[in-house]
Amino acid sequence: MCYGKCALTTPAHSGVIKMSFATATIQGYVTWIGKQTQTPSGRNVINLLVAVPDKKKDTSSTYKLSVWDAQSANVLQYIKVKQKITAQGALSIEHYPSSNVVMRLDFASILEYGYIPEEDKVGKSSFVRMDIDNLKQVTEDARKKQLLKSK
Repeated sequence: MCYGKCALTTPAHSGVIKMSFATATIQGYVTWIGKQTQTPSGRNVINLLVAVPDKKKDTSSTYKLSVWDAQSANVLQYIKVKQKITAQGALSIEHYPSSNVVMRLDFASILEYGYIPEEDKVGKSSFVRMDIDNLKQVTEDARKKQLLKSK
């Protein structure tokens, strides 16, 4: 991090510090999906926020992703809030005068998108913790559910 002591803090830079790196791959959970917009040149873009958990520190980092062109339409169709995704793009760190730091993945590609938690699909979680006491009941319920699906 620069902390205002690098060459980018010149008056011509107008207070915004940008640091750029090659590429980064992140895996996290979508927390917000913006509206798809179109640039004057006709390119579609959509922004979304992805929280990447850090289990060692019990916190998360938020990244702003910009997804362009055909993949932006796919985001609207297939990606939902709370969904786990893996994305890759050009990483940049932007530091604004208000001391907000924004980590961005620009020209991001969604490499993989995971499941939507079952509780969001049906209103309650279908996960049942199995232990020795309820093993027989859970197995019987699973068989009944499978039979219903096969009919």
